[in-house]
Amino acid sequence: MDARLPAWARAAGFVLAAVLLSFGLRALAGFVVETRLRHDAERELDALQKGEPLWRWTLRQPRDLVAGRPFGNATADGTASGLRLTSRDGQPFEVGLPVMQPLDLAHWPLLRLDMPVIERAGALSLIVQSRPGEAVCSSAGLAIPAHGDGFTVDLRGLAWKRENGEACPPPGVVTYMLRLRLQLPAGGTVELREAALLAAGTIAPPSQTAGTLPTDNASAFLASLGRSSPSMPAAPLLLLPHDAPVETWLAQRDRIRDRWPAAAVIPEGAALVPGTRTAAPEWVAWALTAVYGLLLLHAGLRRTHPAWQLALLVGGSLWLIAGMQWGIRASPPAVAAFVAALAWAAWQERRDRSSDWRWLGETPGEWLLPLILIPVAWGLAAGWGNGFAAPNGRHALLYIAWAGLQQWLMLAVVLRRLERWPGGRALPMLATATFFALLHTPNGVLMQLCFVAELWWAWCFLRSRRLLPIVLAHAGSALLVEAGLVGGALRSLEVSARFLL
Repeated sequence: MDARLPAWARAAGFVLAAVLLSFGLRALAGFVVETRLRHDAERELDALQKGEPLWRWTLRQPRDLVAGRPFGNATADGTASGLRLTSRDGQPFEVGLPVMQPLDLAHWPLLRLDMPVIERAGALSLIVQSRPGEAVCSSAGLAIPAHGDGFTVDLRGLAWKRENGEACPPPGVVTYMLRLRLQLPAGGTVELREAALLAAGTIAPPSQTAGTLPTDNASAFLASLGRSSPSMPAAPLLLLPHDAPVETWLAQRDRIRDRWPAAAVIPEGAALVPGTRTAAPEWVAWALTAVYGLLLLHAGLRRTHPAWQLALLVGGSLWLIAGMQWGIRASPPAVAAFVAALAWAAWQERRDRSSDWRWLGETPGEWLLPLILIPVAWGLAAGWGNGFAAPNGRHALLYIAWAGLQQWLMLAVVLRRLERWPGGRALPMLATATFFALLHTPNGVLMQLCFVAELWWAWCFLRSRRLLPIVLAHAGSALLVEAGLVGGALRSLEVSARFLL
C-alpha cells in the first residue's frame, strides 16, 4: 500500500481488504456448491425422464470395489471390459459395491447385473446393512444363469434373514453396505461389468417443490413432512434455505437423502434445466496438460516476467482443487498439472541461488510467533467443536510433511516472488493468503480459517525468513482443528469435489 498514507490509513485499508476477501471467499464457496448441487439435480431429473438408473456401478479394476478386493478366497483382475472374479477354493466370497450416497431399494428394487459367466456357473446372494450398527441381512441364494450376458434380481421376491436366522423385511433405504456373495466352483470365473438399480415402474420427476427447509430444526421439519405427506413421491424436489452457509446446505442435503435418496435438492432460487452436460473427452484434458507443461518449460528457460510465472504456477495448482477435479478419485490430467507446477517451482528455487530464507529458527521469537495460532485453534475447537478425537502418530507425521510442502509453496515460492513487486508487503500477504484459501475450495469455513492463518504466517515469514516454525504451527493448528472442530462448526477438512461427498 502507498507508503505516503498515514499508518492508520494503511492499517485500516489492509483490514478492510482482508474482510472483503474473507467474505468473497465465502461467497465463492457458496457459488461453487450451489452450482454443483444444481447440476446434480439436473442430471438426476434428466435420468428420471429418460428412465435411466440413478445408481450405477461400472466395474473395470479392483479399486472399483469396496476395499479394492473381494472378501474371501478369490481374485479380482481388471480387464478392458469388466472385472474378472475367480474363486480359488469353491467357497463363498463377497464383493462390496461402494455406497457413496444412500440407495432406495424400496422404489428401485431391481438389481441388474451385467455379469456373463466365463467358466462354470454358480450361485449368488445379496447382503445389505442399512446403517452402521443395524442388523446385517442376507438374501436367499439363486443360481447364476450359465448363459447370457446378465440378469436382473428382484429384491422384493427374495427371502431375507439376519445372522441369527430371524426374518428381515425387504431392504428400503441403504446408506452403508451392499455386497454380492458369490459361490463358484474352484477355478470358476465370472466377469462383473456393471451393476445398476432399476425402478419397478415409472418414477415421475417432481412437478413441484415439496417444501423449503428451515435453517434450524431441519430434522423436525423433515419428520413432520414425512408424517403429513405419506404419499411423498420417491423423488421429491426439496429446497435449501437460500441464505444458509454451504455447511448447512450439505448437512441438510444428507438428512434429506437419508429419507428420500432420490430427492433432488437445490438451494432456494436456483433454476433447474433438466439435461446432461456432456463432458469433454479425456484427451482434451491431457492436451491442455501438455500445453501447460510446455508453457512452464518456456517460462523457466526464457525467464519470463514474474507475473506470468506466478499465473502459470497458480493456475496449474488450482485446476485440481478449485476446478473440482478431485472427487472419489482425482482427475489424472489435473494431478499431472499439479505435480508439474510443484516440479517447476522446485526447479526455479534450485536455480535461484540468492535464496534468503532458512528452515530453522534461530531465536525464541522466530519459533514462538508462528505457534501463537495453535492455542487459537485449540480455543476454536473447544468452543465450537464436538469433542476431541486425537489423530494417530502416522497421520500426524504425514500431515507435518504435507504442511511443509504447502508452506514452502506459499511462502518460499509465491510470497517471495510477490514481494519483489513494488507496493510494500500488504498486497503480497493478501495475495498469498488468498491463494492458500483457494486451495481449500469449496470448504467455506476452512477457506476463511486458512486465509486468516496464512496472513499471520506470511507476516511471520517476512519478519524472520524461517519456514520450519510455520510448518509446525500449520500442522499443529490443522490437527487440532481436525481433532476438535470437524463435526461441529466445520463439516470436514476435505476440499474440491470431495467436500461434497
